[in-house]
Amino acid sequence: MATKSSSQKPQDAMAEKAREIWLAGLGVFSTIEEEGEKLFNKFMERGKELESKGETFEQKAKDKMGSFTSYVSEKTSKLSDDVTAKVNESIPMIEEKFRSVLETFGVSSRGEVKTLADKVDKLTETVAALTKKLEEAGKMPPKPKTKV
Repeated sequence: MATKSSSQKPQDAMAEKAREIWLAGLGVFSTIEEEGEKLFNKFMERGKELESKGETFEQKAKDKMGSFTSYVSEKTSKLSDDVTAKVNESIPMIEEKFRSVLETFGVSSRGEVKTLADKVDKLTETVAALTKKLEEAGKMPPKPKTKV
């Protein structure tokens, strides 16, 4: 009978462990049932707090980003205006230096060339008119016909 009692002990121990696990499960279930709603409400309140903090943080970030964007836009606009003003101030000086260099090399300005071209055109018209009058008066032989 010693073999029977020794084989019964592991079975009894296993049955006892299974019963303890069952009782622990019942205890967990009971605790969750009692404390579950409290925990759920507590978690929900913490979630609301975090959400509120997140919205506040988001609004602060938007405000800072808006003021940063405004600052950058303002500085960029001012820099652009300053550069434009400097360039506009420099143009007459650059034009004068350029004219001076052209004069040094004997190159006429656009205005001088136009004035000369106008004078040449007027002179050509005057010569043509005088030539016509001389031809009409018979004081000048007619000009030879040129091949085209």
